Amino acid sequence: MTGSTNGVRQFAPTILVAALGTTFGSALVIAPGIVTEAISATGLDDVSSVKAILSVIGWLALGIALYVGAIVTANTCATLIAGQTRVIALQRLVGATGASLRARITRTGLVVGLLGGLIGAVVGTGLSAVFVAVLRGNGFLPDRSYTLLPWELVLPVVAVVLATWGAFAAGSRRVLTVTPLQALSSSVEPSHEDVRTGTARKVWAIVLMAVGALLALIGLALSGATPLAVLPAALGGFVSFAGVAVGATIVMPPILQLIGRIGSHDPVVLLAGRNAMRAPARTARATIGLVIGVTLLVTFAVALGIMQHVTESALSGQSGITPAMLDEQRSFFVQLDAVVSVIVGFSAVIAAVGVVNALALGVLQRRRELGLLRVLGLTGAQVRRMIVTEAVQMVVAAVVTGLVLGTAYGWLGGQTLLGTLRSVTAPVLPPTTIAVVVVGALVLAVVATVAPVRRAMRVPPTEALAVD
Repeated sequence: MTGSTNGVRQFAPTILVAALGTTFGSALVIAPGIVTEAISATGLDDVSSVKAILSVIGWLALGIALYVGAIVTANTCATLIAGQTRVIALQRLVGATGASLRARITRTGLVVGLLGGLIGAVVGTGLSAVFVAVLRGNGFLPDRSYTLLPWELVLPVVAVVLATWGAFAAGSRRVLTVTPLQALSSSVEPSHEDVRTGTARKVWAIVLMAVGALLALIGLALSGATPLAVLPAALGGFVSFAGVAVGATIVMPPILQLIGRIGSHDPVVLLAGRNAMRAPARTARATIGLVIGVTLLVTFAVALGIMQHVTESALSGQSGITPAMLDEQRSFFVQLDAVVSVIVGFSAVIAAVGVVNALALGVLQRRRELGLLRVLGLTGAQVRRMIVTEAVQMVVAAVVTGLVLGTAYGWLGGQTLLGTLRSVTAPVLPPTTIAVVVVGALVLAVVATVAPVRRAMRVPPTEALAVD
C-alpha cells in the first residue's frame, strides 16, 4: 500500500482510541491496589477480598472498553481502506498480492496498538498519581506511599495491543476482495444490493440473535426461582447484541431510511437520507460504535432504576422504615448510578471518538461527490446542510436503536436478578439519561461534520471532481 495508506500518521484517531483504552485500563488496574493499601492503613487485616472484588469489576469494565475499542478500530481501518480502493486496485494491477497488502496493514496495526498502549499507560499512571496526591492532600486517603506501578500494569497494554492488531486484521479483510479492474472505477463502497447479498453475514447475524434470544428466555423462565438466572440472561444479551453488530449493514440502513422520511419533502433532506441506502457499509461503520455506547449506558441505567424501584417498594412495605431511611437509600442509588455512569461512560467516549472519526473520514472521502453536487447547482450552504442532516439522521438512528436495545437488556438484567422479589417489573428509564444521550449525540453529529465539511468546501468543484 502507499505511504498515505499504511502510514501511522493517518491512524492518529485509532492511536487515540488505543490510548484511551489503556488509560482507562491502567487506572482500573492501579485503583484496587490503592484502595487496598488505604484500607490496610486503617488497621484492617483482611482486605484481600475487597481487592479481588474491585479487580473483577475493573477487568469487566476494561473488557467492555476493549470490545468497543476493537469495533471502533476495525471500522476505522475499513473506512480508510474503502477510501483507497482505487489505489489498492492499482497496486494489485502492478503485481502486489492482497495477502502482502493485508500483512502490511496488520503490521501497522501492531505499531498503532503499541504506540497507543504505551501512551495510555503513561497517561493513566500519571493521572492516578495526581488523584492520589490530591486525595492524600485533602485527607481522604491516609498519608502513606502507594503502589502506582504494579506488575499488572502490563496487562492492559498487552490487551490493547492485541485488540488493535486483531481489529486491523479484521478491518483489512476487504483488501483481499479488491480486484485490479476496480482501479478503473470511482466507487469506494459496495451498493445496498451488494451488501444484502452477503449470505454468510446474514446467517451469522440471525443465528447469534436467535441463540441470544433463547438464552434470554431461559433466564426469564428461571428468574422466579434463583438470582443466578441473570447469568444465562447476560450471556444471551451479549450474544444477541453480537448478532446486531455483525448484521449492522443489514439492520441500520432500514432504520435510517425510516428516520430519513422525516422532512423528506425538502430535496436536501431527501438526498441526505438516500445516501445511507447507497453506502450501507459506511453508514453501519459510522453508527454501530454509537449504538454500542448508548446501549451500554441505557442498560446499566435501566437495571439500576429497576433495582432502586424494587428496593424502595420492599422497604416501604416494612414497619419501622422512616422517610429519612428512604432518602438515604435513594442517595445511595444516585451515587451508585454516578459511579457506574462514569465507568461505562468511558466506553461511550471511545465509541464517540469512533463516530467522529468515521463521519469525518466519510466526508473527506466524498469530495468528488460533493464537487459534482456543486457543479449540478447545489450551493455550498445546501451541501453543508445535506452533510450535517445526514450525520444527524445517522446519529438519531443509532440513539433510537441504542435506547431500544438498552431498555430491553436493562430490563432483562434487572428482571432476572430481582425476579425472586417481584413477579414483573416495568422498565425504569431515567429521564436524565435520555436527555444526556440525546443532547450529547446531536452535538456529536454537528462537531463530527462541521470541520471536514468546511475543509471539503474549500476545494473548488473542478478540483474536487479530479480527486481520487
